[in-house]
Amino acid sequence: MEERIRKISERWFLVEPALFSIYCTHQLATNVLMDCPIRCGQGMVEYNPSIMETFSDAELEEALRSEMIRLFLKHPYERQPENSLPEALSFGSDMVLGQHYNFKTLHFISADNFQLPAGECFEWYVDKLNEILRQSSATPEKSEDDSDDKTDSDKQDESEDENDGGNGNEGNGNDGEGKSNNGENDNSDGGSGETDQNGEGADNGDNEASASDDGQSEFGNGLGENKNQNGFTKQQLDSARDHSALWEEDELKQQEINEIIASTTNWGSIPGTMVEQIKASLIVKLDYRKVLSSFHTSILSSHRHLTRMRPNRRSGFEQMGSIYELASKLLVGVDVSGSVTSKNLQAFYSVIARFFKYGIETIDTIQFDTTLKELETFKKASKEIKITGRGGTNFQPIFDYIREHRQYDGLIILTDGYATPPKVDFPMRTKVLWICQGEQEYNEHKDWMKKTGKVCWIEF
Repeated sequence: MEERIRKISERWFLVEPALFSIYCTHQLATNVLMDCPIRCGQGMVEYNPSIMETFSDAELEEALRSEMIRLFLKHPYERQPENSLPEALSFGSDMVLGQHYNFKTLHFISADNFQLPAGECFEWYVDKLNEILRQSSATPEKSEDDSDDKTDSDKQDESEDENDGGNGNEGNGNDGEGKSNNGENDNSDGGSGETDQNGEGADNGDNEASASDDGQSEFGNGLGENKNQNGFTKQQLDSARDHSALWEEDELKQQEINEIIASTTNWGSIPGTMVEQIKASLIVKLDYRKVLSSFHTSILSSHRHLTRMRPNRRSGFEQMGSIYELASKLLVGVDVSGSVTSKNLQAFYSVIARFFKYGIETIDTIQFDTTLKELETFKKASKEIKITGRGGTNFQPIFDYIREHRQYDGLIILTDGYATPPKVDFPMRTKVLWICQGEQEYNEHKDWMKKTGKVCWIEF
């Protein structure tokens, strides 16, 4: 399966430059536990090989293509209404894709399935779907288990009714003999008079098949399962929930995708209407506060401690068990060169103070210009900061420091960016975030900064 996907990406490199560019921003991985064939989010494109091995080459490419377009629209990373149901997110995204791209092999959920109008945006569909799906789930559906329980509990009463001369179940649509409303047996017509669980005649077989087709999507058709009020099977709903399980707000990914959109001139086979939708989602501004929150989450590391209070998984209390605690060791480098104004230095230290709101207890801070200054450890936001240096700028010393002190999970560099890019010729496990003092500096230096980490800027 991975080889088949690799061949698709190689072909995209030649004829679909836009799809290839967005594909390269995510890591391909297998996930045999998810109920959907393919999904994206959190920097990953995951697929279930046991499901997708049944796909033809054309179906496989369209499934992969649909996820790339979803990434271009940034549905997995932004524009998600708060407290939305995961299945509402998946269905809402499908409705937008299906209206603006003509897929040949995939069958997406359409707005008609929920009696919703066409031409609306992703957020609008998700809001409406939240209402519809929550309302339908509030009315419990009668399951097979409920039916069996009712039969067991009422068996004695039904038996007494029969002994009293009652007519039993004849003609009520539940005896399985295919009786119509007038009590006559219509089995001779090839089954057109069969009754469903509610006793209603399923005379229109064509309409029933059509309803099944309308509810079918890329998530599977769920044949043979009971459907809910909206015509979807449990399998389809479970698949839709899994499909958007990785979706969460990510400012860094949004900015990364926006830059690809802005720089793309050849959209390949993506139609003009879809390109318009993609460009309409282009947002230039970046909220560094959300970037810091996302960066903090990414550098959390799991530290293992042995304890007698917990049994070992293999030997019980004979050996010590393990406790894993989430923590992060953070180093912040502050550019104190002469080109950074005092106002911007105040903004830099306000960024450092913000990290204490995320639960970090201590932060190591080091000022630098052409050389490193004394390392300081902050346990809370400091009101008075002594600035030393105010010379030129050199980023190399701080990366040399990281090479000798590998205990740090994250490095944040607050700077104006005007210096020679550092040389990182060693394997570095520490994640790096560059924060520029303005959008202009960001646009000037982002290309070389991205070679070592993520980049954003402070909006004053």
